[in-house]
Parts: sequence; structure tokens; C-alpha cells
Amino acid sequence: MISLSLIPLFPLLGCIILGAIAVISSGSKKGPAEGLVGALAVLFPALSFAGVSLLALHMPEGGIRETLCTWIDIPMFRAEIGFLFDGLSRIMLLFVTGIGSLIALYSIGYMHGDRGFARYFAYINLFLFSMIVLVLSDNLLLTFLGWEGVGLCSYLLIGFWNKDLNNCKAANKAFIVNRVGDIGFILGMLCLVTMGGAAILNYDVLANFISMIINGNHVEIVVPFLSVAGILFFIGCTGKSAQIPLLTWLPDAMAGPTPVSALIHAATMVTSGVYLLARLGSMFAILPVVLDIIVIVGMLTAFWAAVAGLFQNDIKKVLAYSTISQLGYMFMASGVCAFDASIFHVFTHAFFKAALFLGAGAVIHALAGEQDMRKMGGLLKKTPVTACVMIFAFLAIVGFPGFAGFWSKDLILERLFTNCSMAIPGFTLFGAEVPTIPLNGVVYAVGLATAVITAVYMGRLIILTFFGSYRGSKESEEHIHEAPAVMLIPMVILAFGAVFAGYLWADSIGIKFFAETLAPVVGAAQAYNAPVVTAHLNPVVFAVLGTLAALAGMYIAYKIYANARIPAAKGSSAPEGGKATWTFLFDSIHKYVGIIPVNVLAWICDVVVDKILAAAQWTIGAIATILGDGAASFQVRKVRVQVALSILGLVVLMAIVLLTGGTL
Repeated sequence: MISLSLIPLFPLLGCIILGAIAVISSGSKKGPAEGLVGALAVLFPALSFAGVSLLALHMPEGGIRETLCTWIDIPMFRAEIGFLFDGLSRIMLLFVTGIGSLIALYSIGYMHGDRGFARYFAYINLFLFSMIVLVLSDNLLLTFLGWEGVGLCSYLLIGFWNKDLNNCKAANKAFIVNRVGDIGFILGMLCLVTMGGAAILNYDVLANFISMIINGNHVEIVVPFLSVAGILFFIGCTGKSAQIPLLTWLPDAMAGPTPVSALIHAATMVTSGVYLLARLGSMFAILPVVLDIIVIVGMLTAFWAAVAGLFQNDIKKVLAYSTISQLGYMFMASGVCAFDASIFHVFTHAFFKAALFLGAGAVIHALAGEQDMRKMGGLLKKTPVTACVMIFAFLAIVGFPGFAGFWSKDLILERLFTNCSMAIPGFTLFGAEVPTIPLNGVVYAVGLATAVITAVYMGRLIILTFFGSYRGSKESEEHIHEAPAVMLIPMVILAFGAVFAGYLWADSIGIKFFAETLAPVVGAAQAYNAPVVTAHLNPVVFAVLGTLAALAGMYIAYKIYANARIPAAKGSSAPEGGKATWTFLFDSIHKYVGIIPVNVLAWICDVVVDKILAAAQWTIGAIATILGDGAASFQVRKVRVQVALSILGLVVLMAIVLLTGGTL
């Protein structure tokens, strides 16, 4: 059995070695040897994947725990660097390291010839190291270290081509918005420490604490305090996983290289929020108000992002909004305590979203950097392998029967209907009693409508990109070519996963590997929040409705776009300004609720406090000093002078009294 510490160590070593190569070769005109750099860049994540696979095959039912060392040891606070490998971290690490290795392999071809070749792969390895630490840690404080690490790496990779000012702005936006969410994470930890001390940050201790509360019937006492912590942690999750209102950074994050987008969307950063909800599932399960908030935010995000995806012309922006919408599904599932279904969709989504992004990268590579779908078309004949990969991934994301998304999306929709306890409480109206109105049907309907819209905008992407005739220039058409093998091999593997990954949880054919793997981790949390609404419906009904939604969306996309005349594209793939990414509403909220008030407060501190009040304080102090120094000059040590001054003072006093008509 290998040590758990080796899993994050491999990509960390890769980062150090590749970073050293990047620094050494920075002054060279030729740059580093791409073959060596590429081999090292893939080797270290692959070693982590091999280690995770070996541990996964021999993992005991209770998981594996390993404490590396003491990190913080001060009075009243102690924290250790410890790792926990259980069913949840096993699933997460398998696709984080596996898909991360495939993306690194793909990047060798995509980044060929780039001056920052070695630096890019150093960042990729650091990204994977941070994500592994986030998932593998056994306490919230160490998780937060990895949480901040992926935030830093996203900043470095989104702004990788930093000679373009827009890329720098996108990187800054991602970094700052995520820091806003991270404040919630920090305050959430402080709330827990206030209630249970530093030890409660350990996941096992927290789970035991929740169990003790439930068994001791102290839920009513502790829930208000835990609810505050739960909301704060959820704020952190909305930042990392791009949910309303902290979603504005993710569409702009497409500024980085396309493999970076695949890594962020499929295997690392945006899945962090969903993972944290599942890891803290036992706590969230006893917080009904927080769960309702999660459902509402996830539902609004899923629907809004799907609508926004209909109006994007940049192929990467369509996929960005698609990710936001799919994350909304995962949050909805978490909000009804279906943490297993949520993580299952994270798993299947990793395959088909990575395939879609890498396929989009292959299209952009074939078209010499073109990202506007209005300038594409007819690529099915010119890039058949890329087209097949993206079509398979498309069928998976829309939930076509048999593909990965069919199993995970329909499972989420089923759990939304059967588990959702949201309801309008009963009330009296004009003397008549209005009964409680359950809202599970409404939540399910919105999820189903979002599935229809998903099939429409994804169908639009496939039609505009691969079907019809080529709409670009004749000069560019002559240079269209299929991606090299180093890019196609990872894409084909991911397409295979997009087709078959869902069969790891296929109840209809008796496969429950995924459910059984996650049961020891999230089973107790889901038991705390048993379904309130019991729907006596055959699961086949949900599968049929989900399939009809996918087919309806595909039909609508075909009727609208198959024979439509696509207007000539002028300039960039989207208009300039905030409306280009459909985040202008939330950007405005951030501006008027956050940015402007902070700027006003900063101005008050700078001008009023630091300048005016400080100047007044200095003036008063100076006057007091001058007067004090003047009075001190009269206080001399010579007795004769002191007697003379006393007599003089007495004479002055007598003169004042006589002049004012007084008497001595």
C-alpha cells in the first residue's frame, strides 16, 4: 500500500522541475525541449493517477487515514496535515488525476511552439497538486489551502497570455470574485471553531458532532448557529462553482488556453463547491433553510445560464454557460440531500465536458484560432474525428438514452421530485383554510425545462460548427486540418467515457457501483433528511420524460438552425462590453452593492480620516506642544527667579483687583 502523501507529491515535484526548466530556459532563444517538458508534464499526473487507482482497488470500507505532520500548534488551536481517502475522495481523485493527465497530454499538441511551454505545464501540475490537496485533506483548514491554491492557479492560467490586456482583466476578475466567496469559507470555519473548538474542523470530528446533536435531541439549540456557518460555506461554494450571484468570472475565464478551460470546468476548480457540499453533507442535512436556499440558487442558475447559452456565438462561451447550468443541477441535487446523485453528475460531467472543450480546442486549432461559430460550418467532413467526439459528448450532455448524462441527469430530476420538501405553508384566506402547497413539482418542471433548453443551445453549437457549408474565408478553408494524434487520443478516450461512464450507476441493469461507493460517506447525511414528499412513480417515468425533453430540444434546434441563414459575422464573436457575456446584470449588482460602497468607504478613510482628521489632530497636537514648551520655559530651577516671578504674579493680581473695584 502506497502512502497517501505521494498522491499530491508527484504533481508538486512536476511543478518544481518544470518551473526550474522554465526559469533556466527563459533567457534562451530556442526555449526548452518540448519533448522532454511534455513527457515530464504528463508523467507526474499519470503517476498520481496510478497511485489513486492502486489505492482505490485496495481501499477498506472505512477508508484510509494518514497524518503527515503537525501544521499549527499554538495554545487553544492545533491543526495537522492529514489525508482522508474514502469513497468520496476516491471518486473525485480518479477523474481529477485521470482527466488531468489526458488534458496535459492534449496540451502538448495545443501549446506546441508557445514561448511559455514549460511555464504552462508547471502551472498545470501546480493546479492538479492544489486540487488533490483540496480533495484528499481530512480537515477544513487544509481543504482551504487547496481551495486557495486552485484559485491562484486559475489566475495564472486564465491570464497566461498576459500580453493581451483582456486576458489580464479576466484573470483579475476570476481571482477577485473567488476571494469574495472565500471570505464566506473563512467565516464559516470561524463559526464552527466558536462552537466546537479547533478539532471540529476535522471532518470525522464534525460528523461525530452532528451525530451527537441528533442523538441527543439538541438540534433546535444548535441549528441556528450551524445555519449561519452553512450559509457562509455555501457563499464560498457559489464563488468556486460559479453560482448566482458570483458567476460572472467563469464566462470571462475563457480567455486562457482551451485546455485550461477543460481543466477548470471538468476536473478541478468548479467542482470544488459541489465536493464541499457533499463532504459537509451531514451538517447541511439538518439545516432545512440552508438546503432550500441551495435549491433555489441552483435552480435559478441552471435556468438562467441555459438561456444565456442560446445567445453566445463564441464556441467556448457556449460551453462556459453550459458548465454553469450543469453545476446548477448539481447544487439542486445537493439542496435535496441527493449528494450521491450530485457527485455522480460531477463524475459524468467531467468526461463529456472535457471532451466538448478539447473538441472545441481542436476546432479552434484547425481554424487557426477562430472561435466564432458563425464563421464555421461543414467541419464534419474536414475534421471527422473531432466531430464524432463532440457529437458523442453532445448526446451525453443532453441526456440521450444510453449516454452518460442520461443516467446522471435523470437521476437528479427524479430526486428533485421525490426528495424536495420545499412548500408554501398553509394559511387562512377569507376564512377558508388553504393547505400546504408542495413545490417539488415546480422545481422538477424548471429542471426539465432547463434540459430542453440545454438540448437547444448544444444542438445549435453542433449544427453551426459541423453541418451545412463552411462560412469562413476560402483562404482559411484550405488550411483546415484534423488535430494531431497527441490531441485526438485524449479526446477519443474522453468520448468513450462520455458514452459509458453512466453505467457505473445503472439501476435498470443492476449496476450500483457508484451508489455503493458513496453510501458510507453520504449515506448518514441523506438519512438525516429523508424525503418528505413520497412520489409513487416508476423511475422509468422520469427517464421517459427526460428523454422526451432531450429529443424536443434537439428537434427545436434542428428546425431553427439546420436550414437557417446565418448572418455574416463582423468583428469579434460577441459585442464589446458587459452585455457580451450576459453577466451585465450581476456585474451591475457587484458594482453598486460591492464595488461602489467599498470605494466610498475607502475614500472616506483616505480623505476624511487620513487627511482631514489627521491634519486636525496634528494641528491640535502642534498647538499643545507649542503652548506646553512655552510654559515649560518659565519653569526654571533658580530660586531667586521663581521668587521674583511669584512676586510679579502677586503684583499683577493686586493690580487687576484694584482696577476692577475689588478689595483685597
